[in-house]
Amino acid sequence: MADRPTDKNAGERVMLAGLPVRLIRRRVRRVTLAVLPPFGEIRVTAPLTTPISELERIAAGKRAWLQNKTATFPRDPGRERRYCEGEYAMLWGWRLRLVPEIGAPGVTLRQNEMILSARDASPEKRAAALNAFYRAQVQTEAEKLLPVLSHMTGLSPAKLTVRKMARRWGTCYHKTGTIHLSLTLAEYPPACLSYVLLHELLHLRYPDHGRDFHAALDRYMPDNRTVAATLNRLHRISAAAWAPSPDE
Repeated sequence: MADRPTDKNAGERVMLAGLPVRLIRRRVRRVTLAVLPPFGEIRVTAPLTTPISELERIAAGKRAWLQNKTATFPRDPGRERRYCEGEYAMLWGWRLRLVPEIGAPGVTLRQNEMILSARDASPEKRAAALNAFYRAQVQTEAEKLLPVLSHMTGLSPAKLTVRKMARRWGTCYHKTGTIHLSLTLAEYPPACLSYVLLHELLHLRYPDHGRDFHAALDRYMPDNRTVAATLNRLHRISAAAWAPSPDE
């Protein structure tokens, strides 16, 4: 998501253990973590070949220390998302430059840009307009996918809704036949939405994640583990994808 920096010392912004960090890869032997002034930026310096899963494990082990350390610094006003000129937004795996405007709430796409209109310039109004757009996008695409997946599995929800969800990509209430999807799925490649919708559909028949559930998931989507790994990997860095690149 983050652009490749031109300065080898600039690194890239990623998420590790749920924390925004600047990852710098160098020809070093071990991973080091530091919290730097003036705003408590977390910097992780790692060998060139260290996998992201290992960095995630190390950061998770130091999460409490990192949080306590960063809490001693003032908040960086430049790191708060304001939905202003120069920021970015993700749509179906594409990173689009954000162009904010004042007007009726809505989104218009133009080449590599997303024109985001809101009643005023407040981040709250712009965020609401973007979330409404994401909700509509996920709802439309899910309704296109549903007949195909329902024909394939023999399963169909009584109700399908899209909402803002803090911790889940989707939920299924198999007793009522209701499926809820996260509106943030609009940020990721379309295959991620297919995976989540299929996952929740199968819960209509298999309420838990037992052997039968996974066997069905493998049967209907053989590459589901690859798609799930992609979704999780992109989610780790999505919190920083909106920010301009270091050289911008």
